[in-house]
Amino acid sequence: MLGTSDSGSQHAQSAKSDNDSVMSYETTASSVQMANLPPLQQKGPPDDVDRLSPLLEDDPKSFDLIAPNEAGESRGFSLESRSEILFSREHLEAIFNHTPSLLRFTAFLSTARPKSIPILIYYLDALKAMRAVSYANAVAEALDPIEGLEFTQTPARPTINAVLEDKARQAFDVLVRDDLPAFITQIFIQVVSVSIQKRITGNLPPLLREASEGLAEVFCLTDPSRSDNPIIFASEEFHRTTQYGVSYAIGRNCRFLQGPRTNRDSIARLKKAASEGKEVSEVFLNYRRDGSPFMNLLMMAPLLDSRGNMRYFIGAQVDVSGLVKDCTDLDALQHLLSVQEGREPEDEPKDEFQELGEMFNNTELETVRRHGGNMHKEHLEDQDDGMSMREHRPRVLIKDMTSFDVEKTATGGVKPQGRLAGVYKHYLLLRPAPSLRILFVSPSLRVPGILQSRFLDRIGGSHRVRDSLAEALSDGSRGVTAKIRWLSSAAADLDIDRVEEGRPRWIHCTPLLGQSGAVGVWMIVLVDDEKTSAPVRRFRQAPPVANDLRRQQQQQRSTSPDTSQTLDTSDIDFETRSVRSQALQTGHYAPRSMALDALRRPPSAQDHRDNQRATQRSYSPAPKNGGANAEPSINSFAL
Repeated sequence: MLGTSDSGSQHAQSAKSDNDSVMSYETTASSVQMANLPPLQQKGPPDDVDRLSPLLEDDPKSFDLIAPNEAGESRGFSLESRSEILFSREHLEAIFNHTPSLLRFTAFLSTARPKSIPILIYYLDALKAMRAVSYANAVAEALDPIEGLEFTQTPARPTINAVLEDKARQAFDVLVRDDLPAFITQIFIQVVSVSIQKRITGNLPPLLREASEGLAEVFCLTDPSRSDNPIIFASEEFHRTTQYGVSYAIGRNCRFLQGPRTNRDSIARLKKAASEGKEVSEVFLNYRRDGSPFMNLLMMAPLLDSRGNMRYFIGAQVDVSGLVKDCTDLDALQHLLSVQEGREPEDEPKDEFQELGEMFNNTELETVRRHGGNMHKEHLEDQDDGMSMREHRPRVLIKDMTSFDVEKTATGGVKPQGRLAGVYKHYLLLRPAPSLRILFVSPSLRVPGILQSRFLDRIGGSHRVRDSLAEALSDGSRGVTAKIRWLSSAAADLDIDRVEEGRPRWIHCTPLLGQSGAVGVWMIVLVDDEKTSAPVRRFRQAPPVANDLRRQQQQQRSTSPDTSQTLDTSDIDFETRSVRSQALQTGHYAPRSMALDALRRPPSAQDHRDNQRATQRSYSPAPKNGGANAEPSINSFAL
């Protein structure tokens, strides 16, 4: 059964091609603490769980077989309990009480979920109103009775606005239900993308590479045209991670991974996205076949054919139980758990006015600075002093939106694009060998003519790279990782002068198996090479110009008195030098602006006639002594 694996095998079997450009290997999922990278998965029982070691002492008065339980009824770490806290109201309240986390949360909403900004503003304004009421009640409660005045003897009743409190609670529940899971999912996607990218590009030491095997290879493919959207293909790592074999998983809906404490709101969003054919990313609690829980980061996208019709769904999954256990990049949650467990002291209580003052915006703060305390001042300050006070304005807040590598949410009515998040942004799906045709691609790789084209025609470099990659994909029993040159246009034959064309990229190929165990489709993830910051564009050299033609042009330039009718490189050099000198003197490079304006301006009839005359001069009849074998003029390559 594919759900089982040989735990005694520690090293992945690998095979390399002659030029080390293609690497094929068998994967074994495991995880250890990685240097400078958080562990994504959690294998085996937690460290604080009793190992139930046998008691070797020979005591005639004891009937114990193992050491007694000194911890009593206390239990160790529970992933199910941590999952509930992760998506709880207490977590979002901790985010609102932690200023850096709140700024990060609001920046995420403004970038990735702009439709949630109104509900966020609504809740903050309602909370400000509630705190203003609390401050008013505190001031009213502090009113002392005055002797001799009957009306001051009875205290004022506190103001209670139950309707406002209910509206604020409902708005907060919406944020907890929809936006908090999206915020957590995006944080985990960023962490996972860094780990998987380093694992694919080979920038990890051998030990860390062995520990990260299987992280980028858990995929499944479903068919929404069939009843209940069943799984039709799945990778071997999917069966290893879930412990469900091919005979059980293939033909069933993925809901068999759900359990009693799986977040129902996440399942509802997943179901809605599947019914509408949209992309979705979620983090929720799943269960393996033996009942053990694990946190599953799911990134799902529809696969569209050449006409834009949805055919299948591709799902990429990553076990992020280690991130949830360590609360990676969730500072507010770490502080909340530390306070609950007694490792950190509780925050100092705040009075009503301090809580209200923390919610003042810049306009309200400026009003307080200008007019606060005027009733208690003995005399008005001079106008100069007032002006000096107004100069002390609050600092400018520059939000770092780059911390969230997310694309803005598309407006309503836009068709699904089939986009996956994070490191899976660039992907392809191929038919198995011998076809190896591209069936589906991500929006980032979708260009005219790429669907149903041969995958190997997009691989640049030498023929040896193509042959090694074709051999590895034909095998189909292992995953394949290769560093290749990705061609923007298909090339069936590789010329010698095009060996270095193409963008350096890494491809990570994972076979998805059907019920018979044969490869049904290849899932290929493209990752940019970290050492290459921009696409490499290489151009062919212009054909050489015959020496006799050069001598003929030089004789014509020396004998002709009017050089304005001849396209001479000396004129170009002179114009360039004069323009550069003008730019150095004036500080402006006018010809560049003129050229841009000319590109923006549509061509006129006069420009068309000038181009025709220039073309006629460039393609003037060849001299009789040259005949048909005369090479074209260099002017024919002029732009």
